[in-house]
Amino acid sequence: MGYQPFLNSFGLKRSLVCVKQLICQMSYDTIPGVDRQESALKFEHAMDSSTRMSHEYTLQEEETSSLDIGYILSAAKRRFLFFLIPFILILCASIAVAMLMKPVYQSIGTILVETQQIPTEFVQAAVTADANQRITIIKQRVMTRRNLLEIIDKFDVFPSGRSTLPVSRLVAKMHNQISIDVITANSSGGRRGIQAIAFTVGFEHQNPVIATKVANELVTLFLDENVRTRTASAAETTAFLENETQKLRDQVNELEIQIVAYKQQNRDALPEHLNLRFKMLERAEEEIRQYTRDIRSLDEEKRYLQIELTSARAGRTSANGAGSQTELQENISDLKKALLDNSTKLTDSHPDMKALRKRIDALELQQQEEDALAQKAFAENKPIVGSTYNPIVEKIQIRMSTVEQQVSDAKQQVAIAKKRVTEIEAVIIEIPQVERGLSVLNRQYSDALEKFNVLESKQAKAQLSQNLEEENKAERFILLEPPIVPTVPIRPDRARIMGIGGALAIAMGIGIAFLVEFMDRRIRTASELEVLLKHPPIVSIPYIQTQSETGKRRYKLLFILLIAIVVGVVAAIGIHFLYQPLDLLFYKAWVALDKIRLLSF
Repeated sequence: MGYQPFLNSFGLKRSLVCVKQLICQMSYDTIPGVDRQESALKFEHAMDSSTRMSHEYTLQEEETSSLDIGYILSAAKRRFLFFLIPFILILCASIAVAMLMKPVYQSIGTILVETQQIPTEFVQAAVTADANQRITIIKQRVMTRRNLLEIIDKFDVFPSGRSTLPVSRLVAKMHNQISIDVITANSSGGRRGIQAIAFTVGFEHQNPVIATKVANELVTLFLDENVRTRTASAAETTAFLENETQKLRDQVNELEIQIVAYKQQNRDALPEHLNLRFKMLERAEEEIRQYTRDIRSLDEEKRYLQIELTSARAGRTSANGAGSQTELQENISDLKKALLDNSTKLTDSHPDMKALRKRIDALELQQQEEDALAQKAFAENKPIVGSTYNPIVEKIQIRMSTVEQQVSDAKQQVAIAKKRVTEIEAVIIEIPQVERGLSVLNRQYSDALEKFNVLESKQAKAQLSQNLEEENKAERFILLEPPIVPTVPIRPDRARIMGIGGALAIAMGIGIAFLVEFMDRRIRTASELEVLLKHPPIVSIPYIQTQSETGKRRYKLLFILLIAIVVGVVAAIGIHFLYQPLDLLFYKAWVALDKIRLLSF
């Protein structure tokens, strides 16, 4: 039954049926006393019966076909060598590969990322980048070509390849043997909350001591580079802010000098003096008005004196004799009365009161000068006009000359006041333009001063941050676990290699045995023949082994036993060297058996 699918697949069933028919025909022909025609009919009937039985048997076989365990066991027994040889070869090859591969050791150091010790509300760190980013940046700075070559030469990492391999290959091998893994923690439950709390730096090498030395060197480089980078960044920030602050300080000083020079250049037209200029303009205009009034008064007095002089010269002095009061005296009296009247309504600081006092003082001074001149002329007996001395005429003339002088002075003062008014008006007109230029300078000064104050504050904060970094109080890297000399290699995983090799050996042995059995077309059992002929055999003769075959069978058993012993020894060696020593396993087994009380002795 086991060979039926193979025979059907090779087309041998039909050939065997034809052979069966030919054998039956020959058997009928050789029987004596049997007619050939009768035998032919019987043969055809037998053939029909045989064909029908064969068809029924085939249908029955197809319906009742199942897995034949006996056939599988017999096939496994026959093809044991075809399974054993590839199994042993592949298993030995895998063991050889596992044993011959050089072990690779890895030494790892763990660096803790410690947060800032002083709260950020008091002092802000100069370096605020994420720890993952800083680790990546430091990794790029540490694992440069120059640093890696120095490590290779310092610890003789590649003794045979340093002189033969190119530098790029050596650097690439170093990169492949260095491992940096970041240990993160999710603080807020989202992707942005992932923070680095530590990272590991490892190095792989066939020599565990070299692996440890290189790992220690890399850890030292990482720690030093972190301190140097943070301190340099803080110092660079402080220097930059100090430089910018100095630039703004110079700019502020320059703007102050420009403002002072601009004000000095336009000191008469400064905006803050605008009210003062208006007051000066008002006073000047008031002076002009006052001098204009004085001039009119003096002109009237001059005309009156001319009339008096004419009358005095004509001898008409009865109205203004020696004992009579002159016009100058009358003016003084009138002004004093006006001053007295105004004192009840105005204050002493009022411009009108000041003008009246000034006018009275001037007239009194004029009166004193006239009296002095008249007395002097009288004492010297020098008549001023005519041969006959007339003191009244003398006084009038003196008064006229005084009035003319006062008019000239008043006009001069009016001219001066008008000139001053013109100058003040020009200054007032110029003030808006000066104010515009001054506002531009003040605006520039205010902006520069504001920027200077902001930068000065930032510079102070940067200096604090620099002090924080220099005193190692900011976020820092701390060596949590230094690299140690590894005792167990990370590669190769010999147990895994041998396990995979054993599985492959079993699969290969079963596959080869199955293939050989599949290609073998021989009939070995009566059941196979019965399946083929669709008739049970008449008699079955057992196989008789010869003495040589018995000897071969013994040698075969000895060979199998030897192979089993070799496999057991190899397995014991592999367990001893790759898993655990056998004495330790024996001790553990002894302890386990003693615990369950199986060893009563």
